[in-house]
Amino acid sequence: MITKILHQIWNERKQNAWFFLELFVVSLFVWLSIDPVIDLMSRSNIPQNYNDDNVYEIQFHQYWNDSPKYNPALADNKYTLEAYRQCLNMINDLPEVETYCIARMYPGNASRFREKCCVDSTQRADKKSVNVDMAYYYSIQALESNYFKTFGIKDAASGKIVESTDIKSTDNTLDAYITETAAMTLFGTKDCIGKEFFSSSAPDHLRWRVQGVIKDIQASIYYEYAPTMIVCNKMPAGVSADYLGYHTISIRLKEGVDAHKFEQRFRAEIMPKLKAGNLYCAQFTSHKKLKEEGEEDYGINNLYRQNIILTLFALLSGFMGIFGTFWLRASARRRETGIMQSIGATRNSIIRQYATEALMLASAAFVLALPLIFHKVYAFGFADPLEGYLRFREFETDNFLHNQPIQRFAAVTVISYLFVVLISIIGATVPTAATVKRHPADALRE
Repeated sequence: MITKILHQIWNERKQNAWFFLELFVVSLFVWLSIDPVIDLMSRSNIPQNYNDDNVYEIQFHQYWNDSPKYNPALADNKYTLEAYRQCLNMINDLPEVETYCIARMYPGNASRFREKCCVDSTQRADKKSVNVDMAYYYSIQALESNYFKTFGIKDAASGKIVESTDIKSTDNTLDAYITETAAMTLFGTKDCIGKEFFSSSAPDHLRWRVQGVIKDIQASIYYEYAPTMIVCNKMPAGVSADYLGYHTISIRLKEGVDAHKFEQRFRAEIMPKLKAGNLYCAQFTSHKKLKEEGEEDYGINNLYRQNIILTLFALLSGFMGIFGTFWLRASARRRETGIMQSIGATRNSIIRQYATEALMLASAAFVLALPLIFHKVYAFGFADPLEGYLRFREFETDNFLHNQPIQRFAAVTVISYLFVVLISIIGATVPTAATVKRHPADALRE
């Protein structure tokens, strides 16, 4: 049967030329449309390794001295800190709150601090010194603040949420929890608790001691697993309103709490009471909402929608073009179909033959399109819909599909081929099925 179909395709090569060219263009368009979708899907499937369900952010602002609400009598730092502690106690005592933390930056935020860090050769088994670009978050341990429990951050070895520990930070050395990627990059091993690393810009007075190793964190979809540290420090004495205003209070609600009712109660009853000197509670928003707003601001959601729409448009355009071409071919071959039916060919065998023709033409067109696709990828790279949005690009690892060129090319190629074949078979089957419903005599008469 295959030999017969090949002869048929060759005998009608002029009629098949346009259809072949159409399949060639569709193959290119489908591949280039599916590639960015695969890229975004791969990024969105990176495990974030933190839990922001039922987490809310509380932000304090302050009245400045040019504000009519500014009270110079409340500007004393000691009074501000004491009032701030009372606010923390009020928040922690809410029956709906499981835990809270105070921090500069947190997972899901659109930006992070960044520091060039070094490790002395004595800290590594291979005796090599390394220089690593680290992302970091800054956490304050005050009262019952617990950054790790609030965001569900887990220990790399045990897989359990990190327990809050006593802060041993000194003026020169701060406690830090580092991610698995950071541990391997800095020390070449995850067994590095107690080891130290330091800032390359200030090696004499900015050092960190590894207090624990945590699972890698995907801060947001803009990032991958970067070497990251969470720096823990005690609340400094005599802090100013400026210092406190730069830090966010994050709270986690207990399981089973009605989040909507809690939001209403917090805004109506609790927010007006949260004041510390010239500080006042200005914002109360769920962590997920803030993250979604950040994604909207960076345009990531629009990129998702754009690429999905382009892919659907490519598939629809390909299907309509192939369907229309096959309908014309099926109509032009009514006499041939009638002869086949008159000599005993069944309806299913005719449809199967035409579908096989479509499969073979689609396969040939796709194979010939691959060199052009490969050249595009080789010369210009894969589609990167997040280009211009991603920071920390040097931290991209090969653990994920979008960073594995061979696997990614193979995956996009297989998916694109299946789409092209599916479109071709459906486009061939439907008009052929409509044609063979007619009586052979009617087809021969035409």
